[in-house]
Amino acid sequence: MNPLDFLAKSNGVKLHEHTEHVRVAAKSLLDGLPLTSEEKADWLPILMDCAVLHDMGKAHKDFQANLNCKRAKYAIRHEVVSLWICTTFLKGLTNEQLFAIATHHKGVTGGFDDTGRLSSMMQENLIEEHIPRDLALLQRMPEFLTIWNQHFQTAFTIKTDLPDPLTDAGLPYQIFWLLNKDFQKRAYPDATRRLRLAENRALLIAADHIGSARKEGELPAWKRIEPEMFKPKGHEFRAFQEKLLYVNDDVLLYAPTGSGKTEAALCWLTANQQPNARFIYLLPYTASINAMTTRLEQIFGKERVTALHSKTLDFFYERLEGEESNFEDGDKYKINIERRGRAQSLKTLSKELFHPVKVATPHQLLRFALMGKGWEMGLFDFRKACVVVDEFHAYEPLLTGLLFATIKWLKSDYFGAKVFFMSATIPRFLQELIIEKLFNGDASKLHSPSPNDATDQVVLDRKRHQVFCQKGQSIDQQIGKIEDLLVAGESVLVIVNNVRTCQGIFEKINFKGSKKMLHSGFHQLDRKEIEKAITHDDLTKRPQLLVATQAVEVSLDIDYDVAFIEKAPIDALIQRFGRVNRKGSKGIAPVYLFENILGKTPFMMQSLWTKPGQL
Repeated sequence: MNPLDFLAKSNGVKLHEHTEHVRVAAKSLLDGLPLTSEEKADWLPILMDCAVLHDMGKAHKDFQANLNCKRAKYAIRHEVVSLWICTTFLKGLTNEQLFAIATHHKGVTGGFDDTGRLSSMMQENLIEEHIPRDLALLQRMPEFLTIWNQHFQTAFTIKTDLPDPLTDAGLPYQIFWLLNKDFQKRAYPDATRRLRLAENRALLIAADHIGSARKEGELPAWKRIEPEMFKPKGHEFRAFQEKLLYVNDDVLLYAPTGSGKTEAALCWLTANQQPNARFIYLLPYTASINAMTTRLEQIFGKERVTALHSKTLDFFYERLEGEESNFEDGDKYKINIERRGRAQSLKTLSKELFHPVKVATPHQLLRFALMGKGWEMGLFDFRKACVVVDEFHAYEPLLTGLLFATIKWLKSDYFGAKVFFMSATIPRFLQELIIEKLFNGDASKLHSPSPNDATDQVVLDRKRHQVFCQKGQSIDQQIGKIEDLLVAGESVLVIVNNVRTCQGIFEKINFKGSKKMLHSGFHQLDRKEIEKAITHDDLTKRPQLLVATQAVEVSLDIDYDVAFIEKAPIDALIQRFGRVNRKGSKGIAPVYLFENILGKTPFMMQSLWTKPGQL
């Protein structure tokens, strides 16, 4: 069989075609990474060779039979056969290249652990099983490689002596060690060399995935942003925002809700962005991530921005559905299947070395730091990156500690990343911890609006709320007042501390107008619909009444006239207040704060009233 007739995919893509797709993807990928010209020149020939050889094992007759729907008796791990071909028939390949080829689908592990990864013992066992089942592969491989050399204009040195498949089916000892997690340090005691293994693997996997998705010609180009792209309409930047246009350093921003923290982060980005370096924006909740993704798309371009969280597939599917709903014509089932496929493709690309701008949860950052699946991509994604950590006060202690440790690693010389922390609520101990542990005690990196600047003074002096403390009362005692405000045309926000109370209060309020309830007990699809309604671009279509739990505390862009709120820790209260009279354009909005909590909330039994000075 002519090597150019071998298949690579079940959809009919030939092996030589897929190989070329991966080669093109590899070149485009390197062009778009934050590497020096010397680093790119170093990586290009290495990665090109890997691309040409990585799927050679697909020539195995059983693999071809499976692709041709002939149902071969055995499944073939083609990357293992590719490794054997490279070590048996070719000279001059580096261990790093062989490692990348062998692991471009599954990572390494120790022993015989079946964790979705392959150990060197498992690799050798598979070689001993696969090779004798296609002895003809041995006879034609030198000719195959010669044709491959000619087709791709490569110059691989081909060995002329044929091995005995029954006695020479093993691996060179150093490759054997490198492919076993337990032995890797013996083969490469130098951590820098082991890091090179991971880098080579990351680049090949990324190129393979991009080429397989046929996106090799669509990698979005990095875009430098300028202040004019995100400048607020109708007024200049505030003084604290404008100052950040010239701060080429890490920053901790402490600024009130509604003061323009996102614009401040983008000002900082303009001063710290480097060609091809990623912009990573971390937020705690999927709803706020989805909203920020849409917002950043308007600045960077839709093709450059992606969301990355546990519900990314749903986000992309729903958006495609919304964009195409007016143009659907035909079989709804087929349309939905096709749309699901495109959403899956977008989700897959969100994890690749593809988008220059990523909006994600901190868990995605930790997946990299803790070496989860695909962690090697982060070796390039976070190189010289600008990382914004928004609403970081919202995380529990363990997650916060892991996040800070990861940020410290990203600030090392290898990555050289810059970080921008920001929140309207920063407990003093957390502020001191960031300055001491991450900023080496440099308090000058703390930025806030200044009372000495007129434009900053506006947000600092803005009196948005008058708090009425309802000592000894609970919200259900004020149902009548809530109903009166609604009849008078006021928009009312009610925030309680548990789901059952939320449901009960919602049922008790007699109001026939537009109203919604939001809490963690909703099915995912229902919750998304509610979040869409309460954050609708057309303010007149938002519900006049919203009864919610702490689900509304962080990052949802809602703005009500009056609020009725159960007591909570002070940082949570500040976030709740931020959902009322958000911009300060409504004068002074009343907020009724209730001492008595309805239902069981053991996590809040520390009474707010023991700390009156905090209010």
